[in-house]
Amino acid sequence: MRHDQLEKILADHAAWLADSNQGERAVLTNADLTNADLTGADLRRANLVVADLTDADLSRANLVLANLSDACLTDANLTGADLLRANLHGADLRRANLRRANLTDAHLSGADLTGANLSGADLTGADLLRANLYGTKGVVDLGYPDGWHAVGWWKDGEPWVRVGCRTMSLDEGRAYWSGKPDRREVMVALDYFEAVAAIRAETPETEAA
Repeated sequence: MRHDQLEKILADHAAWLADSNQGERAVLTNADLTNADLTGADLRRANLVVADLTDADLSRANLVLANLSDACLTDANLTGADLLRANLHGADLRRANLRRANLTDAHLSGADLTGANLSGADLTGADLLRANLYGTKGVVDLGYPDGWHAVGWWKDGEPWVRVGCRTMSLDEGRAYWSGKPDRREVMVALDYFEAVAAIRAETPETEAA
């Protein structure tokens, strides 16, 4: 997509966000946005389904409620991006940089996060069911203890866990699941994550390596 075309779409989208009777929502379905500079762009509620954003710079972009399902974000820079409740179902996020990104309540089911950097990202309420977390930095896949998908990550330097639909700090999780005979596997998963968290706390510069 030409730079002038993208600029017009973004301008129309800004007008639409300000007044739904003005401008036009950004519809970039299947758009070729490889290497695009979208630093700080306001793409709230934008339609980016199946868009090719390979190597795109989306650092500090506002992608709240954006639809990025099945989009290609391989090697994209999403540092500090706001992806609150964004739809990333099936998205290709291999090696994407998501450091300090806000992924609160984001839909990442089936997404490929192989080798992605999620150091310092907020994954509170994020749906990571069937997401590929192989080699992901900043997140530890804890498998399916007692049949519930579990992941651990670091939020503001503290270890947090999500088991099934419950998100809480590691200490809160220990208190909540302790003594429940049907959650013994969950407690073992928390033990493992606590050990990993302790190791990474010793080397804060590489806490998510």
